[in-house]
Order: sequence, then structure tokens, then C-alpha cells
Amino acid sequence: MGILESITHQEEIKRLLDEAQQSYDNAKNNFESQKEKTTASLEKLGKVKITAWSDGMDSFVTAFGAFKNVEMKRVAETDVRFIGYNEEPKQMLMNIENASINANEVAKAGVAAIGTGALVGIAAYGGAMIFGTASTGTAISSLSGAAKTNATLAWFGGGSKASGGLGMNAGKLVLAGVVVAPILAVTAAIAGAKGKEKLAEAKKVHAEAEDAVAQMNTITTGMLGVEKMSDNYSSFIKKLNKIFAPFIVEIDRIKSNHAADQDGLIDFDSLSVVEQKTLHLSWLMAQIYYHVLATPILTSKGEVSNEAASALSASKSDLKQIRKDTYKMVGEDAPVGNIVWQPAANKMMVINILAIAVFILAGVLTFSTSILKGITLLVCAAIACPIFFKFKDLPASRLYLWRIVRLVAAVSLMLVIALLL
Repeated sequence: MGILESITHQEEIKRLLDEAQQSYDNAKNNFESQKEKTTASLEKLGKVKITAWSDGMDSFVTAFGAFKNVEMKRVAETDVRFIGYNEEPKQMLMNIENASINANEVAKAGVAAIGTGALVGIAAYGGAMIFGTASTGTAISSLSGAAKTNATLAWFGGGSKASGGLGMNAGKLVLAGVVVAPILAVTAAIAGAKGKEKLAEAKKVHAEAEDAVAQMNTITTGMLGVEKMSDNYSSFIKKLNKIFAPFIVEIDRIKSNHAADQDGLIDFDSLSVVEQKTLHLSWLMAQIYYHVLATPILTSKGEVSNEAASALSASKSDLKQIRKDTYKMVGEDAPVGNIVWQPAANKMMVINILAIAVFILAGVLTFSTSILKGITLLVCAAIACPIFFKFKDLPASRLYLWRIVRLVAAVSLMLVIALLL
């Protein structure tokens, strides 16, 4: 009986240790993989933010700063209520200017010069906070220092301390408020237990492995959330940059149409109503841009910020409201609304033209088998035509709508004919 019991124990020990090793290896591989993905996502967001500050926002400050006596609290026919809408405009402009100046330093030196840790820091803590504390001429070194101070978000505790992490040997990792025991020690414990061949030791190691796996899984889930948040921010900032760019062009055009006074500034009161509304609307857009760039997505402890999701949602809602309000701008106000809607109308025109090409090609190819279908496809191409010579002065918002309507009508006719014939 004693011999059989020994054999049974050996089988149980092997099962426990093999199970511990497998579950631990799976969890560790997922952990390392997610850490790389999350870090890459934050690096990307850091680069996107630097570009946004040094390009879009810097251009805005330069263009907007050419005007004086701008009544920024008056709004251009919009119901938008921003996060921080009651923030002092002068302070916000100062923050934007400081961030833009220092972002330009980073951009000129090259983002690679500041390292991964700093890029992650910019992404996670909001550009304005970090750039605002950096003095001119020392921005890069200050950013590197900030990244080292906040080591938990550089590598989420992985790697050496020199690389900005806490280091595995330190035995602690902070992310989403979780403190993890040294996970590398589990591998050594499993190997040691195999040599001892003691059931009690195997059970202890199995429990330690389960605990390490649970903690790694928790952190992996947390990092996945950070990655998704980071990707969402990157996508929205890129989208916002494309929408914001035409405002800079329009402000520069307004500048070129007016003479500056002895101080080199243009009086806001000397502008036309449409030009004043353009400046108002550009200020509203700048607020959205500013808040989405400055909002941190992680807390100083490396936890996902509750403010991040709400700030992004609010910014999307504000942008949607601006699009809704500018859609109503027709007649004399149409040039203001066109700044927002012209890019969308142009994009829709390209889509319609591509659809026309497809309809014509399909129609020509179909003539050999069905003349009726061929003619119908050519009619669809005519319906999808996005250029309205009779209504060429329509506001961009209406052009956008009618191009969609014509495309939908053309596709619907094609589907109906396809079903009937």
C-alpha cells in the first residue's frame, strides 16, 4: 500500500506542477503580449499628441493671436457646453501656447529622442500637464525625467529600472491599483518543487501559481482597457485634426484681408459678422481639441482615469453638436458652416464619382447579355452624379446631403432592377 501511495503522490505532484506551469506560462505570455500592445498604443498616442500640439494647436495660437478684443464668451449660434467651458480663455490660450512651444521642440528634435517612456507619459497624462511644467530649452530632458518619476506607466513594471520600469526583481507592479507578487519567482518555485517531489510543496506552489495567474490576468485586462482607450483617443484626435485644419486656413485668409494696427493686431470689431462667427467657431473647435489633448487617460498611480472616457464622450458629443449647428447655417452664414462641411461634401463627391465609374463599367459589360440592365446601370450612374450645375451655390452641408441621397437612390434602383430582371 505504501508503494502505491508513493506512486499516487508522484502522479498528483506531476499533475499539480504541470498544471501550474501551463496556466502560469499562458498567463505570462498573454501578459507580455498585452504589455507590448499597450505600450505600442500609448507610444502612438504620444506621437499623435505631439503632432497635434506642434502642428494644429500651434498654428491656431499663431493665427488666433493676430486678433485683439475677441469676445470669446459669445458663441456662434451653438448649444455646445464644453468640459471646462467656464475656464478663463486667456489661461487656456496660455496653456495651449506653452504646450505648443514645447511640443515644437520635441518635434524638431524628433520623437525618438525623448524615448518610449516619455512618449507613454505624454499619452497617458495629457500633453498640457507635462509640457506646461517643462521650461523652454529643457523640455526633452524634463519629459524624460517625468517619465522616470512615473515609472509605473513606462513599462507597467516590466523590464529594468533603468528603462523606466519598476523591475521584476523589485517584486511589485502597479497598474489598476493591483500589487502583484514577483511572477518570475513562480517558475523557480515550480522547478524546485519538481526536485523535492513533495505533495505539500506541490500544492503550495500550485496555489502560488494560481494567485500569480489571477493577478497577471487582472493586469492584462487592465492593460487591454488602456490600449482601447489609447486607440480611441488616437483615432479621434486624428479625425479632429482634419476637421480643425480648414479653420486655420480660413483664419489666415481673414488675416490677409485686414490691415493690422500699430501693434500688429487686427481689431475683432473691424471684421464682418461672418468673419466674427468664423473666429467664434474656431475657438469652440479649439476648446474641443484642447480638452481631448490635455485630459489624462491614466492617474498618477497608473490607474485608468474615470475622466478619460467621459472627456472623450463629451468631446465627440460637442463635435456632433457643432456639426448639427453649422448644418443650419445657410444664406450669408453659409461660408461659416462650409468650413465644417466642405471636407465631408468633397469626400462624398469622390465616393459618388467612384460609384459612377462602377455603374458605367457594369452597364457596358452587361449590354451583351441584357440591354435593359445595361441602360438601367447607366441611368444609375446619371442619378449618382454629385455635381449640381443648377444649384452650384448650395451650402456644403446641403451638397453633402444631396450627394448621399443621389447615391442611395442610384444603388436602390440598381437593387430593384436586379431583383426584377
